[in-house]
Amino acid sequence: MSQYIHVIYTAAIFFPVIAMIITLPILLISYHRYGALPKWNIFMLYTFVFYMLCAYFLTILPLPSRSFVAHLTTPTHNFVPFTFVTNFFKYNPFSLTHPATWLAALKAPTVIQPAFNLLLTLPFGFYLHYYFNRNWKQTFLLSFCLSLFYELTQFSGLYGIYPRPYRLFDVDDLLLNTLGGGLGGGLAAWLGRYLPSKERVGQSAIARSQAVSPLRRCTALALDWILITIISDIISIVIKPQWPITLVAWAVLIIGTEIANQKTIGMRVVGIKLTDKFGQRANWIQIILRNVIAYGIIGGTFAIQGRLLDMTSYAPYSELATIQKFVLALSFVLLLILMDLLIETFSKNHRLFF
Repeated sequence: MSQYIHVIYTAAIFFPVIAMIITLPILLISYHRYGALPKWNIFMLYTFVFYMLCAYFLTILPLPSRSFVAHLTTPTHNFVPFTFVTNFFKYNPFSLTHPATWLAALKAPTVIQPAFNLLLTLPFGFYLHYYFNRNWKQTFLLSFCLSLFYELTQFSGLYGIYPRPYRLFDVDDLLLNTLGGGLGGGLAAWLGRYLPSKERVGQSAIARSQAVSPLRRCTALALDWILITIISDIISIVIKPQWPITLVAWAVLIIGTEIANQKTIGMRVVGIKLTDKFGQRANWIQIILRNVIAYGIIGGTFAIQGRLLDMTSYAPYSELATIQKFVLALSFVLLLILMDLLIETFSKNHRLFF
């Protein structure tokens, strides 16, 4: 049991990193397709990723040392199908006429190991059939391919890292994993009648797409600034300094595109546009003022705050009290900005200060 807990703990460490990598693409695809976040679908996707991490780590962990593996003399493969059935009759203590052996039989490796291989891919088959809408043939085939990937990972000594396999390549695992995926598909067919369908969740998200959430705006903003950063970094290789390039890229990709099309590239991807408070096309003066106020107050406050905090490391002692007062005042401004953003998050009618 402690081995399984260690595997889940390891997956929990890696999951946030993978989640950060896939979150922006998921947001972009969801907003572009539905105009809102289908929360149930996203929950299913994240749990699928976490499950795949756990399943993979279960097949490779714990990792032994190379010297330990080099001295192993255990078999590296089993190509005889249904060996687990032979082993059951050969080594399992089960006796139908002796009930005292039944519990011990269930705890024996000849039962635990096949059961584990069935359960390992059961969630995979469930996700395939329910979330990814795969049919039975595809579910069985993909479950077999996943099992084959795991077995080849073990047979290759973790892709050549080890001098020989430290776990057995077993054809029975292929059979049981494939069967487990099929059972998961059957479970999905039964539970799917009680769970929300992917199509219904998508339709619900489309119905909510007219409400532009703060997260939707932040997704557009993040995409815009990723583009600005990439462009300014490339140009700064031949032109120095970098900050004027970033300023020009911001003026073109943010203000310029909003004036020309009412939307930046990021806004276009998530399906929103900029209007005045009456829903009409905003004029160029409004757009410039909006961006200057927003970036000037938020960005300027952060920039000055960071500069003042840096000064505390080398400023004369007599000036520290004045610096601290300015830092406190700017912190209050940032608090007001945060409150404005929080009100925007939970209020339907609130408009941000910019």
